[in-house]
Amino acid sequence: MRARRCLRSSAFPSPMRSVSRRLRKAAPAALNFGGNVVIKILSREVLHKSDIGGVAVNVSPRDSAATCRRMAEAFSTATNRRPEGFLVQELVTGAVELILGFKDDKQLGPSVLLGTGGIAAELYKDTAVRLAPLSRQDAEEMIGELKSAPLLRGFRGRPVADVDALVDTMLAFSNMVTSIGKNLLEAEINPLFVLPRGNGVKAADGVVVVADAEAGS
Repeated sequence: MRARRCLRSSAFPSPMRSVSRRLRKAAPAALNFGGNVVIKILSREVLHKSDIGGVAVNVSPRDSAATCRRMAEAFSTATNRRPEGFLVQELVTGAVELILGFKDDKQLGPSVLLGTGGIAAELYKDTAVRLAPLSRQDAEEMIGELKSAPLLRGFRGRPVADVDALVDTMLAFSNMVTSIGKNLLEAEINPLFVLPRGNGVKAADGVVVVADAEAGS
């Protein structure tokens, strides 16, 4: 949740969510969203929760209790730990999924990465990178370099995406990672949902890892 506070302090909009520390409270929370939801395991020990079955998408409220139980069992089997709780989140549809990340290149220095998001991020490796901090021109050029850029422009009848909001978000992310400085080890928003024009973006999930200045890690 520290990552969420950090991202929220930088004014990144996010989907509606509800945090439940106990399994029995997660299922009733799903009923409040008026439709299918996304459910995620909460854990500070595991950054990429989908790798161990810690993310379930398009879950109907009536299946939410069984889904939480399965996720908790899979998490415990993989980590020998109990989950810290469950995040029930609004299901976002009709958006383009991107990844927005930070990398500290040993030769070039701190950089911002934009690419195809979701679970396909590592598969397609469709990315663009610029040194931080970004200018508006940098952000616009990065968007244009993506192979998936046509999806943002209304490919095959899809709605045109809110590219202006995406640029603003990229600049805000760049400012955030620059302000954290040399102690920042990792930062990522994935997926970043880019909604149809006029509707902005939503940061569905994020990771921020900062070094402990005293411990050195």
